[in-house]
Amino acid sequence: MANQLAPQRADLYRRGIILGAVSSVGYSAANVFLRAVDDCDPVWVSCIKAVPTILIVFPWLVWRYQKVERKICPPKLVLGLVTLSIVSHYVGNVGFQWSLNKIGMSLAVPICLGVLIVTGALVDWWFLKDKPSARTIGSMVILITAVVVLSTGGKEAFAQLKKLLDNPDANPYLLTFAIGAVIISGVNYGVFGAVIKVVGNRGVSQPAIMTIISVTGFLFLLVLSSQNGAWDEQHNLEFNNLAQMTLAGICNAIAFVALVSAIKILSVTRYNLVNASQAALGAISGAVIFDEPVSVWMVLGIVLTVIGLMVMKRDK
Repeated sequence: MANQLAPQRADLYRRGIILGAVSSVGYSAANVFLRAVDDCDPVWVSCIKAVPTILIVFPWLVWRYQKVERKICPPKLVLGLVTLSIVSHYVGNVGFQWSLNKIGMSLAVPICLGVLIVTGALVDWWFLKDKPSARTIGSMVILITAVVVLSTGGKEAFAQLKKLLDNPDANPYLLTFAIGAVIISGVNYGVFGAVIKVVGNRGVSQPAIMTIISVTGFLFLLVLSSQNGAWDEQHNLEFNNLAQMTLAGICNAIAFVALVSAIKILSVTRYNLVNASQAALGAISGAVIFDEPVSVWMVLGIVLTVIGLMVMKRDK
């Protein structure tokens, strides 16, 4: 019996890895489009980005309710998902979007991913009882070092970015705030994955989870956008910018569906490892597409990130 289950588990694991890879590529593509509109209001950008996910998952939820099961999500879990959505959209998405205009993709994405991996592993250990191996702990040490190295090189990159970004009021304090925003965003995303896994393990369907999170986030950010005057800025409503935000949302929706599917198969830590390829993709995209400056510290930080991911590979 055990011999028969082994191939099935291997196939399931491979499916999880593929879904994780799709999620990583989807989020990386979304980051490129988000970087293209980093001069727009970050709350408004995050609001528009949520729309394609709603258009995908809500019909899926209706179909599942009519054809598969009519199970209603328990009120306590709904409240938890609503709270998670509000915090994640504001602290995670808006904070990350705001930082792109200050430190660029080449720094923001690797730092966010490094913090996310460490946070996810700790949450796995403390709350999901998935104790990390010695290899995992060693990898986390390397990844923390990578984050420090990337942050150290940020001052040099920031000095060059001031000349490239449309930010005439740039000052050194923005570097600290931007890196802080990215770190908080990474912590948020690390907890986000764990909560989704817990809720999914309690029988809540994938479309229900995604619908609650995306609709709540959209409505919350829509209200904030109306209050901060984002609708009054013509630049935020230009067709080209709205198209970039929508494309970011489409890529984000694909990545989100893959994330929720993968996280039901893999542990939070293993999913984050696959998803961490965004670090390299983000740095490369920032340098190649947006001509972001590449420093020695940045290269060293990316190399350390890759080494950390290789160390924390799947145990036999």
